Amino acid sequence: MYIHELINTIKVETPLGYGKAIAWLDYGSDINTVWKVILYHNGMVRNFYDDDILVYPNKMDGGEIDKNYFQTKK
Repeated sequence: MYIHELINTIKVETPLGYGKAIAWLDYGSDINTVWKVILYHNGMVRNFYDDDILVYPNKMDGGEIDKNYFQTKK
């Protein structure tokens, strides 16, 4: 297992809301990477698999996240 603490947090959207990623845990090639995220609306720390978060893209490059991603993912 490898744990990487992020020096610069990353803004992310999760199924539970907006937050910042503070670390990720790599358990190897058999398991998805797990991200540690602090949710802004309540301060809770939660774990998310890498396919359950969206990283906010650079708007200067024309990037936007799909706000309906988690509703249409099912």
